Amino acid sequence: MKRFIILSLITATIILQGCKEEETPTKLAMQGNWELVSAVDAAGNDITSQLAFPVTAIQLTDDNGMLGTQGPMFTRIVYGDSKWIEVSGKIKQVFDYANLRLNTGEFFVGENVQNTFTVEAKLQATAAVGGVLSDILQLVGVNSSYFQQVIYHKFTNVNVSFPNKSKNETFFTANQTNKDAYNTMVWEFTDNTQAFYNYKDANGNSIVWNGFPVANFQRGTYTFKKFTQGINDFVKSKQ
Repeated sequence: MKRFIILSLITATIILQGCKEEETPTKLAMQGNWELVSAVDAAGNDITSQLAFPVTAIQLTDDNGMLGTQGPMFTRIVYGDSKWIEVSGKIKQVFDYANLRLNTGEFFVGENVQNTFTVEAKLQATAAVGGVLSDILQLVGVNSSYFQQVIYHKFTNVNVSFPNKSKNETFFTANQTNKDAYNTMVWEFTDNTQAFYNYKDANGNSIVWNGFPVANFQRGTYTFKKFTQGINDFVKSKQ
């Protein structure tokens, strides 16, 4: 009996230690459908309403894919608030979200728990007619020699966090006691974030795009809430 008790205590200790180490990997926590609920620029100004056409929603998948209505958000991050009133007037013509023509991109995260990640937004006009990406590029002062149909905007060292997750909260405790632990996600574009802009040639090779200064991207904080509805149905419900 004594040996049985000792073995039971050892087994219980091993199980508890295992649970403690099973903190949710960041990539797994990021996967799902997310709605942008708050956007604040580096000066502390709330810019959320400026990015909703009519909603900013993204889907992050296990194969590193990003799909959604993130075009306006990344347009503002890349090109800033200069002439944003004029730019926003073109948004609906360039990004045809009413007909569910969504933008794509990718995100990349290291293994286990990470504090930063990389996101690459592919900006291209999704409208069938009436709008082209060059309409926006021209407004923000990009020289016409740099006009491209598709531009890849990559950002590395973007902070990512889950503020509802308690310190040292494990995968086990999060799923047993705190169902909302990973339902809020925050992205921060800081001075440590680096930007890289590219386009691709006919063979799919990346070529540096020098149409806009990479140092001029807008620092800011973006807060997302997870939703369970399919992204197409969710975007359609916001029209």
